[in-house]
Amino acid sequence: MNGPLRRGWLLAAAAAVLLRSAPPGRADEPAAGAKPLFSEDFESGALDPAVWTQEVTGDNRITVQSDKVAHGKYALRVSCPGPSSRTWAFIAASHLPEALRQHQFGRAYLYVTPRPPDRHIILITAGTAGFPRNKYQEVATAHGRWQLTYVDQARRPSEEDYHSAGAVPLDRWFLVEWEFNDHPNRASVWIDGKLVLASDFVSKATHGTSDLIGGFTAATFGFRLWGAAPEAFDVYYDDIAIDTKPIGPVVGK
Repeated sequence: MNGPLRRGWLLAAAAAVLLRSAPPGRADEPAAGAKPLFSEDFESGALDPAVWTQEVTGDNRITVQSDKVAHGKYALRVSCPGPSSRTWAFIAASHLPEALRQHQFGRAYLYVTPRPPDRHIILITAGTAGFPRNKYQEVATAHGRWQLTYVDQARRPSEEDYHSAGAVPLDRWFLVEWEFNDHPNRASVWIDGKLVLASDFVSKATHGTSDLIGGFTAATFGFRLWGAAPEAFDVYYDDIAIDTKPIGPVVGK
């Protein structure tokens, strides 16, 4: 074999070795083209009662509408149309796939308008069924900042552990991605692809750090306020997805 041919053969062999020994994709990279285990894009124009139940108080409203969407033709609007002392409106899926029970990643597009009340507002949860006596992790806002919380309302007295950081975007669509883990008990949230907050949780009652939820079987989307809503506000949701791996933004829609 002459010099140039031998050098070309050696380079090809080395490349093949590198390809065989290269590590797989990072765990935090979205799986290309994979359909999430659970998803809802609202493109049917209505909520499927076989998937979703609704919890609404007072004059609050839940609608699938077409006036304001992130992608496609329809999105969810969860509305507090005026001052209210009973302040929750959310949709709940109570039969998540078993693979999501201990560790899951989520993705949704949100639009919050106008400025929400200066309260602790729960937006997204994963936990047990049986609201309001249930256990969950949440993505929430508190006084205009993001908050991650572990809550046990099944215990008496109830307990929570929470941490906050970052500002909540207003009057525009933004991408929210989250991670909920029950072993160890931990949550993270990304806004428009940037990590805002990651928190470990500890039970004050047991000092435990794992299996505090006991399995994520239900998920909710909407709003629940600690305290009254002194003014009207809306939260819109589009392209919700939950999987065992990071999902990433909507592509080609």
